[in-house]
Amino acid sequence: MPHHWHDVDLWLVDSLVVPASVHEVDGRFVHMNAAAERACGHSSAELLGRHFTDLLAPEEREKVAAQFRRAAELGEPTDFETLFVDASGQLRGTRAQHLPLRSGDEIVGVLILAFDARRPQSEPKGPEAQPQLTDRQREILNLIASGQTTSEIAKNLTLSTETVRNHLRGVFREVHAHTRLEAIASARRHGLLAPPVLGPPPRDPGVHAE
Repeated sequence: MPHHWHDVDLWLVDSLVVPASVHEVDGRFVHMNAAAERACGHSSAELLGRHFTDLLAPEEREKVAAQFRRAAELGEPTDFETLFVDASGQLRGTRAQHLPLRSGDEIVGVLILAFDARRPQSEPKGPEAQPQLTDRQREILNLIASGQTTSEIAKNLTLSTETVRNHLRGVFREVHAHTRLEAIASARRHGLLAPPVLGPPPRDPGVHAE
């Protein structure tokens, strides 16, 4: 039977200050509020009918799709961190919640909420040892998190590209990562990066994740 989206109060979604989107149980966009439009740089009409994983970093899609299925098929709310690519091509971190939407006993869709990826200070970080980064390594970590390439970082810091690569190797060792994406995710987990509140994408469309 067709889903009756009037059973789900979309105006309530629009009233939220948190970026929020409503999806069919197969993951396709139904509606996105103004806060979500500002956060990702796309309009609700533009994403209508597209799958939510289209906005995710490719490496994250399988993991997040599994979280979505838990909400859509099992009715279990989920809460996790992930990375998405906004309309300007910027790779950005977010904490996402997938909440099942029901009409009677039937799950008719999923509500996705997006929050700032920073962990609360009181939240335990687990038994992992805290990475020890130099000031320069922290600086370079923040630059790769902002989407800059090795050559852009070298130019901005007036370093050789080989020096930047050496610093990157040191960062990867400390945070136990093999790729930039893993390094960013690990750094966020350890509280080494303090991302801004999930807001509009930057104005410069020329900055792309490598």
